[in-house]
Amino acid sequence: MATNESRGPDPVASLTLAAVAAVALAASFFLPWWVMRTNAPQYGQRTLEVLVGPRGPVGDTFEVDTLGHYVGIAPMSSLAGFERAVAPWGVALVIALLVAVPFLQRRRARLLAVAPVLVLPVFFCADVAYWTQQSVDHRSPDAALELTVTRIETKLFGQYEVGQFKVRTSAGDGLRMVGLAGLIAVGLAFSRPLRPPGRGLRRRAAQVAMAGVALVAAGRSEAGEVRVRPGQSIQAALDAGADAVVLAPGVYREPLTIRRAAALRGEPGAVIDGGGAGTVVRIQAPGVALESLTIRGSGDSYDREDAAVRVEAPGARLSRVVIEDALFGVFALQADGCVVERSEISGKPLPVPRRGDGIRLWYSHGCRLIGNVVRDSRDVVIWYSSDTVVEDNLVRRSRYGLHYMYSDRNTFRRNRFEDDEVGAAIMYSRGITLEENAFSFSTGPAAYGLLVKDADDVFIRRNRFIANSGALFFDGVPQSRGGRAEVEGNLVARNDVGVTLQPSSRGLRFWDNAFLGNREQVVVQGTASGADGNAWASGGRGNYWSDAVVYDADGDGVSELPYRAESTYEALADRVPELAFFAGSPAADAVDAAARLFPIFAVRPRMEDPHPLVSPPLTDWTASRDVEARSAVLPLTSAGLLALAGAGAWLGRRVLG
Repeated sequence: MATNESRGPDPVASLTLAAVAAVALAASFFLPWWVMRTNAPQYGQRTLEVLVGPRGPVGDTFEVDTLGHYVGIAPMSSLAGFERAVAPWGVALVIALLVAVPFLQRRRARLLAVAPVLVLPVFFCADVAYWTQQSVDHRSPDAALELTVTRIETKLFGQYEVGQFKVRTSAGDGLRMVGLAGLIAVGLAFSRPLRPPGRGLRRRAAQVAMAGVALVAAGRSEAGEVRVRPGQSIQAALDAGADAVVLAPGVYREPLTIRRAAALRGEPGAVIDGGGAGTVVRIQAPGVALESLTIRGSGDSYDREDAAVRVEAPGARLSRVVIEDALFGVFALQADGCVVERSEISGKPLPVPRRGDGIRLWYSHGCRLIGNVVRDSRDVVIWYSSDTVVEDNLVRRSRYGLHYMYSDRNTFRRNRFEDDEVGAAIMYSRGITLEENAFSFSTGPAAYGLLVKDADDVFIRRNRFIANSGALFFDGVPQSRGGRAEVEGNLVARNDVGVTLQPSSRGLRFWDNAFLGNREQVVVQGTASGADGNAWASGGRGNYWSDAVVYDADGDGVSELPYRAESTYEALADRVPELAFFAGSPAADAVDAAARLFPIFAVRPRMEDPHPLVSPPLTDWTASRDVEARSAVLPLTSAGLLALAGAGAWLGRRVLG
């Protein structure tokens, strides 16, 4: 009778162990390999949890990314992109090798086949440690707490602190499953090999291996383009892994969450309706595109920040999207590189203080807003978002056409801000260029076409400021020594006040601007010498002033007589502050007129342009007229009033005659 030692290898046992190892490895692909738990004062007793595996981070990623942005850490979705892309195929290859191990006749070959499953967890841990360290070593210098939190010591496993945030990291169940698969694989490597399988068994083994590959690749399946009709689920098509989902004409009443890179396109007449509740479309994956869609009906909760489109990942693109009846139109948070182009956004019919923002960029760098129309919203907000380009947009009937803070190196070109309470407010930033924009019809007690506060390196060139209560307002500009602020080639016409200067604004340069028909060309708030530190000419050229007395002896287009903005009444109001109540009244104008006729007292001018221009230096842009409809309202109203007055006079003569 044969002994146990003389028996050959047990194929059932070997194949069972190989199958268990392969299944454990396949299951680990869908489990977290590394867990990070965070506690922050902003979230009270709640513990934020991020689960990291071969497919990337999931869980409270948005909340943790928000905390990370305070200290300048990049979003997690921007890290380890290559590793996430190759992970499915790498795991599938390791599974195929595990299935083949029992049939390899040489031990060296079996050891080489099981080596990847042993190296896999080591490589994963090293990769996580590398990217964690990289994220804290290369923090953004623009972060709010970048100077407060100077050093962060991360740990792969253990506890550490990031400012006031407490972080605990540990191994996940997926990593334990990979360890189990590795132990089984080592046993298989030192077991007796099985005989090479026959053709039928090889075919079945290949089928098993292919099934494992398919199981892993399911996390990265690509279904091409899918067309959805009304009554079918858009979310189901997206979750199935379609690269592009095309919507047939009709109304789709479902909120969407896009968790992988995909394009969502609409045929003419395709509408996604949120039904007035929550956020309609939420983007949580990089590289998502929305094209040719109408999205309407968000909720109206400020606590939830309900939006038509909420972008929480980089690289999103919205093109030819019509947004209607939305509290927030496009809400982009930590969405670097996003693009919103050729889209129309309308807010909810609410009082201005109750509206949300048409577009909000929040900690989103390198974005582009091109050719959009925003109506009846609260603001277009750009905060903590540098290197942004804003071109060819129209913002109408909003509170702030542009509300801009803590963002550097941004460009605004050929935009139109009309009928807003404030056309644009630029604050606490540097490196701002505004070229060929139009600021019109901002009227009210504290309304300005452009307000600039505490900013450096601001360049305002070839813009139009038409019919505003105040065209330009400067406070603390430039902010720092060596900072620049240049106002060149602009048209400032028919405003109540052309330029308003706070005493803290010194170092501004104005030249080649045209000041036409403003009730007051320059107002200096505070001391009468508040404009002394600013230059009103450059290179021998000043500005054109419609109320200036000019004399050009040599015909070079520059007057030999300086222009001085001076007011006897304002000088009196400086001495007797109670008189400021009557500023702008007929009585104040009468005092100034009398002072010009009888110049008994020498009044210190508010400012002096040493080289005023003889004619307005207009460019094609500043001379153009593209204000919709409203430009004809005043002439038509005047003509109507004259006609009505003439008709009244004629009737009066007929009655009295």
